[in-house]
Formats: sequence, C-alpha cells, structure tokens
Amino acid sequence: MRGPQPPGVRPLRPEPREGGVRGSQSRGAQPLGARGPGARGAGRRAESRQPARLSGRRGKSGRRPPGDRRPGPRARPRGMRGPADRLSVGAIVLSCVVGLSLLGIVERALLDGRPISASGTGGSKQLARDRKPRGKPAQRPAPHRQPGGAGAPAPPAAPDPQALTAQVRKLTLAQRGAAARRSYGAAPDRPPIVDAARTSGDKTWVFGTTAIPVPGTSAATPEIAFFAARWRQGRWQVGLSGGPAFNGLLGVMPATVMSADEARALRRYGAVTAEQATALVNGTRSGDGLMLPWKVGASWSMAAGDGAGATRPLGSLAFSGGDGRVVASGSGRLYRFCEDGAGRAMVMIVHASGLATTYYRVRSVAQLRDGSVVKRGDPLGRTGGDRPCGGAEAPRAEVGFDLRTGAEEVPLDGAVIGGWTFRERAKPLLGYAERGALQVLPGALLANLGPVPAGDEPPSSPSPGKPPGDGADPGGAPASPATEKRSPSGANTQQ
Repeated sequence: MRGPQPPGVRPLRPEPREGGVRGSQSRGAQPLGARGPGARGAGRRAESRQPARLSGRRGKSGRRPPGDRRPGPRARPRGMRGPADRLSVGAIVLSCVVGLSLLGIVERALLDGRPISASGTGGSKQLARDRKPRGKPAQRPAPHRQPGGAGAPAPPAAPDPQALTAQVRKLTLAQRGAAARRSYGAAPDRPPIVDAARTSGDKTWVFGTTAIPVPGTSAATPEIAFFAARWRQGRWQVGLSGGPAFNGLLGVMPATVMSADEARALRRYGAVTAEQATALVNGTRSGDGLMLPWKVGASWSMAAGDGAGATRPLGSLAFSGGDGRVVASGSGRLYRFCEDGAGRAMVMIVHASGLATTYYRVRSVAQLRDGSVVKRGDPLGRTGGDRPCGGAEAPRAEVGFDLRTGAEEVPLDGAVIGGWTFRERAKPLLGYAERGALQVLPGALLANLGPVPAGDEPPSSPSPGKPPGDGADPGGAPASPATEKRSPSGANTQQ
C-alpha cells in the first residue's frame, strides 16, 4: 500500500513491461547510489520512448522529482555484456599463442638477417620458404685460413708470362744495350723482341731468345742472346747467355725442357771468352772446320761495310749470288731469333766448340725445332731481304753472316773460313778476304773452298751445274774471282 500522496501529484500508473528488460517494481525503493550503469542506460532508453509522459512530470530542468519513483521490481544492473567482457578464456589463450608465435618469427628473422616487414601472402610464403629446421642458430662462415695458423703466408702467385717478358727486356737492354748502340751507330728505336721457345708443363721454367732490333738506318747484325728463366718464390730468376746465371739455370733445367746434351752445348757457348773464340777461328786452336754458307766450289759476291755508319768493315759481311741456297757452315744445333708468324727469322747454329754462326735476311727458313742437330752443308733457307730483327733494306737478295759467342760478336778479322782468311784495314777502312798472295775485295766473287785451312791447296772446281732459278748466278764452276797480287814494295795491283 502506498501512503497518502502529496497534494497536486498524480499517482503513477504502472507501465507495461517491455521484453522483460524492465520490471514493474517502482524505483522508489532503490537508492540513487545503487543504480548501476546498465539500469541507468535502460532507464534512459525507456525515457526516450515516452518523452511526453516524462516531460510532464519533470520540471523545467528536465530532472525527475526526488520523490517520483517508478513502481515495479527493482532493476538489477546488467551483467558483463561489453565487447571486452565477452572474451572467453579460450580467446585469451589463443591471443597469447598468436603473440608468442609472432615473437618467435621476429626473433628468427633477426637471427637470419632477413627483413621483418614482409606482409601479405608473398611475405608469408617467403617466411615459409626461409624457415629452417630448428636447431642451432645459423652462424656466419668463418674466413678461410691457410694451414699453419693465422699468420701463415698466402700461396705464391702463378707464373706471369708478361712479367717475364718485361724482365727479359729490361735485362737485355742493361747487358747488351751499350754493345748494340756501338754496333748500330744509333740507339735502338724499339724494345727487344722476346720469344719463349720452350716452357715446362707447370709454367715455371722457360727457355727462349731475345734480340735488340736494328734501326732502319743500319745494316749491322742484330744483337741477340738466349735466356733461361725459373719461377721461384713468386718471382722470375732470369739469366742471359754469356753470364753465370744462364749457365747455372741450364744446369738444373728439367729434362722435359732441355736435354742434358743440349744444355752442355749451350753452357759451352755461354762460357767461351773473346780470346778463346779468336783462337778457334784463326787456326791457333782446333776449331769447327767452318766453310762459307753456300755449297763448296761455287763463287758468290762478297759485300762489306763501306764505313758509312759502321765501326768495322766486316761488321756487316754479306754474300749474294750463286744459286741462292744458304747452307750450314758447320755442324751444330739450330736456333731461330725474332721469328714471326710468316716463318721469317734470324738463324743461329751453335757449334761443338762453343762458337756460333748467324745467318740473317734468309727467307724460307728451314722448319726445324729449335735445338735440332744439323750437319755442315744442310740447307737453311734462301737468300732474301727479310728483316725480322730490323735493319736497313738490302739492295739485293743476300745472307748476312757473322760469328758470335754467348756474350758478344766475334770480330772476323783473322778468321779462317772456307779456305780464306778475312782481314780488316783501318786506313782506308776496308774489309777483304785473302789466301796466300790473293785478295778478294768487296763486290768481287769469292769461291767457297770448303773446310780447309787457308794454306792448303783448294779442291778442284766442280763441273758446271744446272742454272738456278730466282735469277741467281750459276752455281757450277766458280767464276774468276777479282784478286790482288802483292808486290814486294807492298803496293797492290788488281787483276
């Protein structure tokens, strides 16, 4: 039962219940402080449905009078029905698992050095591909260390052919440059021509030739040398013929590069001194029985330096004519210098005594392996004008002839070759050949008498042969050479 109502106030009519949300009990029994947020929100929703009814009971301020309580059961605060309150224990556990999984993925990405910003399907696939089986963390490979500790030296570099060429050129100019300038009458205008004739299988041993090119204004014989090289401890050891380093390297050179017999012949060539060479060619010592570089009995024309730019008249001795076939003056081993792709080369034959003969401007050089043994009279090529080592052009097809040791040229003054003794005269500067009372001057014909001493009787002249080709002179019976007969007073009369 309700108590008496104050005057001027209508009793509240019970409101119908809506969906069981609000009870029929009046709110008068519930203190204001006990109203929860759920009830308060429900009240507001109800009030919004009946704005006219409530506005009549509320004052101008819009508030409900204190004594105006709604009838019905007391409204209880609604339970936890917000979004955060609806999370179940399973959702919380799932969130923790997902978070830990993401943390593991980030940690793995940091250890592997991968970017962690990959997203979407592509990023997931990339992470799946990069994922490795669990185990020890990936470690960066340690730097490769040589056996013997951290301070062990690196392995030596491989042999460098270009470095060898540069070193041989430098050594050639240092040891032979001065002699070349004296012989050429001018400084060389090109670097030395270096040719590696033989190389060992492991590229650590090399045998070859080097030559200082002759300027185009000189007709001198090229300055040449052999070289031997060994790659050891990251550098080349090089020696030129005529020096102790060359003979030392030949003594230990592998047999696959050079046979023992050939090495002995080249060591002998490199060890012959100028005095020994002079004795070998002037008949003081038993020499190699050299003859002139064409067949025995034939006569060729002799050409020598005229003193223009030449320090020695026989320093540019040359022969031309005959059948044009150049042959070996004596037995020995054949080598080529300045060889080019066309087969042009300067030919050298190292003889048993250690003396060597050279043949220049020869064309159609015999295609023999360097070091091959040839005999006296074996063909070497034909007279020509090839200049693979440089030099002035020849006025005719000829062969330049010279004598050498391992270190230098051998002067032809006093040399006995082909039954003739070659001489040089200073005033006037002149080179010629003599035999007894006969003298052959440059430009005259000189008969090849073969390997006989200058005092012996020459062999009988052979019968005339077939005329040679290439415009060469007949190579049969020798023509009458131009000779000089000495008078008792020393004056010479030419016949």
